[in-house]
Amino acid sequence: VVSMQSSVSSGINAEYGQHYFKRINLRCLLGDNSTRISMEIHMVFLLCFISVTAAERSSPNVIFIFADDLGYNDVGYQGSDIKTPVIDLLASQGVKLEQHYGQPMCAPSRAAFMSGRYPIHTGFHEGNIQQGELWGLDVEETTVGQLFQHYNYSTHAIGKWHLGWRTWLHTPVMRGFDTFLGFYFCAHDHFSYDCGSLGVNDANSKKERSLKKIMKKINKKNGLPPRYGLEKNKRAKYFDLRYNYINKKGQLVDEIRYDLAGKYSARVFTDHALETIQKRDKEQPFFMYLSYMNVHAPYQAPEEDVAKFTRHMEGYAKKNRRKYAAMMSSIDEGIGNITSLLKSEGIYNNTLIIFSSDNGANIGNCKADSMYEGSFRLPFGKGTEANDLKEPGSNYPLRGGKRSVFEGGIKLVSFVHGPGLLAHTGRYSHEMVHLVDWFSTFEDILSEYKPEQPAIPLNAPKDGVSFWRVLKRNGPGRRRSFVINIDNKGGISCGPARPFQAVRSGSWKLIVGGGGPPSDWYHPYIGMSPSERLPYYQLYNIENDPYELNNLADTFPTIVLNLIDQLEKIKRTVVPSRRRKREDLTSRIFNNTIPTPLQP
Repeated sequence: VVSMQSSVSSGINAEYGQHYFKRINLRCLLGDNSTRISMEIHMVFLLCFISVTAAERSSPNVIFIFADDLGYNDVGYQGSDIKTPVIDLLASQGVKLEQHYGQPMCAPSRAAFMSGRYPIHTGFHEGNIQQGELWGLDVEETTVGQLFQHYNYSTHAIGKWHLGWRTWLHTPVMRGFDTFLGFYFCAHDHFSYDCGSLGVNDANSKKERSLKKIMKKINKKNGLPPRYGLEKNKRAKYFDLRYNYINKKGQLVDEIRYDLAGKYSARVFTDHALETIQKRDKEQPFFMYLSYMNVHAPYQAPEEDVAKFTRHMEGYAKKNRRKYAAMMSSIDEGIGNITSLLKSEGIYNNTLIIFSSDNGANIGNCKADSMYEGSFRLPFGKGTEANDLKEPGSNYPLRGGKRSVFEGGIKLVSFVHGPGLLAHTGRYSHEMVHLVDWFSTFEDILSEYKPEQPAIPLNAPKDGVSFWRVLKRNGPGRRRSFVINIDNKGGISCGPARPFQAVRSGSWKLIVGGGGPPSDWYHPYIGMSPSERLPYYQLYNIENDPYELNNLADTFPTIVLNLIDQLEKIKRTVVPSRRRKREDLTSRIFNNTIPTPLQP
């Protein structure tokens, strides 16, 4: 690993170019007819060369965009007061995925997308990778990035990783991405990029004081204020923004981007996306994984963005709601800039743009007074007014939010846009789709454009099913059910020690063990509508009751038993959790640098 402070551009893949021309020549020779005259032979060869070259170039570029903790009701086309004109336009000209599902939390959703496998099969079913937990997606898992590389794409990851950094093999450029600009952990300040604690519990301990002295030296060495990230009576934080790539010598380069401190993360990630597109090898298609941290807490936006994007909200929206809205509008503006560049580069009609949240909005309510049978409940009107709600996101009218298996936690705002690639655009798709399906869908797309390329070898079977025909031809989908999650330890630290399980089959959804918190209905301006106490088994017909108002478990006991039987069969396939206990990361600080992955 080479540590650097300045950017170095990577070279062109010469080996790919050699194979590319060999493949063309072989096809053309096979198409030759020796009985024709010499002039015709040369003409056929030339036409063959041109047509095959065009076919190679026709492989579509793909940009997958994640918005972090975005509420189902927080984009304009869903009726929100948050302004997202670019997203609204792209969605209206594409395909809106009305039954697109993920996991209740960030890292499990990203693992599902990146691997094409349910968290119960990758060890992510017990929740997020927290600060100080050194584990991640198994290095044997085949990722979406590796799939695109297999089909000779350039691949670029930008923004939030959150799939582990225990060793360098867990980091993006070793998982199928040529370049990475972003952060390894789950969240940071949107301007300072300081992140989490290093695992020391006492903010004023001798070890913490020693650590802060080291961090002051690191800050000073890199041109930052000495107390950058070091607040009084709070544990030390460290800078987490880096640029990674493999140099011409085959070395992994790790540049800590202190020069970007103070710049807003959404703009930094958008600008890097634009630069990457501009500097791309125009003979090679690209895959971009653009994972914004917006609109994840802390709720921060430049003051000019708050004024620019939320003036219409003055007088009725709380400060955090306006900041949250500006964060979302910043993503929208970034997507607009990217779309404009695609058009000016002449590749807009051959680029597939996919937008999705990773889970529902964080609406809080992770309190000790839980909502389970036999426990105390907040009475209506107490602590439920709009002014009592601290979190600004909205999944309304869906129930629940991030961390819960109710629809507000797992149903994702999502659309696909591809003017030259999709048929029957400007429509809604009500076919069932899960994040694990993208791997198989991408594989279908790539093999369609390069049928001669052998399939990528897999170390484990994928859980996804392709829905390319749903997108391209408006055909029927193949998914009929999916696992929401199985966590036998109890889903959330502030909830009861109950199983946390849920499955969807057709229109039916079974929740075992409660499913939250949160389990209520939240509106940022009206307040909270508390749920009744939650029974152990809940059955909802999502087609008829998308807001999960009527528990039908007592009405349809046979369906409950059938779905329990499905869950029991699925449980036999659950792998052990990969979660590790938090570690003291001060041991990772070597030679006055920030914590760094270990060699494998």
